Amino acid sequence: MGSFDVILHPTDFSEDSDQAFQLACNMARDQFATLVVVHVLSPSCSHLCQAEEDLNEDHGPIVEECRKQFNRMKALAPDIPVSFRLVFGHAVGAILQVAAEVNAELIVIASHRHDQFHLQLHGSVAEGVLRQTPCPVVVLRQPTTSLKRTLTASVVSKHS
Repeated sequence: MGSFDVILHPTDFSEDSDQAFQLACNMARDQFATLVVVHVLSPSCSHLCQAEEDLNEDHGPIVEECRKQFNRMKALAPDIPVSFRLVFGHAVGAILQVAAEVNAELIVIASHRHDQFHLQLHGSVAEGVLRQTPCPVVVLRQPTTSLKRTLTASVVSKHS
C-alpha cells in the first residue's frame, strides 16, 4: 500500500463507524496523514446550517449533537491532524464530493449490517462509495451478532 496524505472517514456516529474511525486514526498516524471526518445530514436538514463555518453558532439539537460527536472523536485522536466536515445531501454523492474537495487519497468507511430487503431497495452507502470513487477504499465490515457470539463462545471454550 502506498503513502497517503489525506484520509477521509465518513461517519454516522454509530458503533461500527467508531471502529472504522479507530482504523482511520491508526492509518493516519502510520502514514503521517491528515484525517478528514465527514458526516452527512439529510438535505431536509439544510435549513439548520447554511455553511460549515456556521457550526460555531447555535442551530438546534441536530447540529449541536454533531458538534458534540466531533469533539468526542477529536479527543480520541489528539496526536493526529483531524478536520471535520458537516455537509447536507445524499450520503454517497456528498461523501464523494467531499473526497474530491479535500483530495482524499484513501477512504475508510464502515459497512453496516442490513438485511437483504434493505440492500435490494436502497443499496449500501459503503458500496456506493466503493463503486464510484477513484481512490482506494477500506471497508470495515463487522461480523453479525450471531457470529460474534459463536466466536466468543469458541474462544471461551478453548480457554476453559
